[in-house]
Amino acid sequence: MSSTRSRTEELEAIAYEFWRAPEVEELDGWRLRFAHGITGRANSVWPNGGGVLPLEEKLDRAEAWYRARGLAVLFQLTDAAQPDGLEDALAARGYELRGVPVSVEIAQLDEVLARTSGDAEVSDDFDDAWLGLWAGSRGFENRAAARALLLQGDAAFARIGDVAVGRGVAARGWLGITSMVTRPEARRQGHARAIVHALARWARERGCTDAMLQVESTNAPARTLYAATGFVPHHEYHYRKLA
Repeated sequence: MSSTRSRTEELEAIAYEFWRAPEVEELDGWRLRFAHGITGRANSVWPNGGGVLPLEEKLDRAEAWYRARGLAVLFQLTDAAQPDGLEDALAARGYELRGVPVSVEIAQLDEVLARTSGDAEVSDDFDDAWLGLWAGSRGFENRAAARALLLQGDAAFARIGDVAVGRGVAARGWLGITSMVTRPEARRQGHARAIVHALARWARERGCTDAMLQVESTNAPARTLYAATGFVPHHEYHYRKLA
């Protein structure tokens, strides 16, 4: 295994902790995730562990598992996906590319703290206004499922009034930043930097030394912001969905 693939595998294992689905089933090294359709990551196969079952049998089992829950089958794929040749096998089976690639970006927490500033409230729970801003920005109507997903892990929730929110999760010495939303009329006022700064401070208190986030590769404004706060791209992931 190349050093690049090994590092991607390591980071994907950490990133898994940042967005854990309420329901997970192990399948011969893969993880089948279900969160009532709230986000792709929480409702897709995490195929980054090895196993012994024939690939076709694993695919049959994964497809049956998602069919039983009323969801299409979705795979989250990086160059660490196993086994080798999985992407070609999925394409041959009728899985199509879905959405745009997502950039996985990392930073040293000290650098993030040095490059950001501002005040944001941080707590270990969130209210309906926080949830409404995040879920509403993504069109998620099942608020109970959204709440269950967001509360997974050692999580903190930052906000600036009712105009900007963000979530942090501490795991394995890393801060994962997720769920960043700023109302359109409140953008370019430093709210996102303040949210990142508050979450970085929270994570530092928990002994974290590094940070990671995931952002659509085509989201130029967000990527510019994160680059300015110290984040650099490491790898990408994309989805394939059974047509």
